Amino acid sequence: MSVSIIEALQNAEINIENVKRIGLAILPLAQGQLHNAIVLLDKGYNIHDEIEPLLEKYGNVENVPDKV
Repeated sequence: MSVSIIEALQNAEINIENVKRIGLAILPLAQGQLHNAIVLLDKGYNIHDEIEPLLEKYGNVENVPDKV
């Protein structure tokens, strides 16, 4: 199941809130979600674009080209 950028941001927010309950082990997941969302937004993608197809095609968000 692919998530959109807005869903990644919402998931990161939830995971950060859960650090108090679950512990610091969830923090890297939240950081990765935030990183991917921020990089893609900086590259011109909108909040409804899905992340996984881009990761599958380009390997990581740094390799994803700017959206024209």
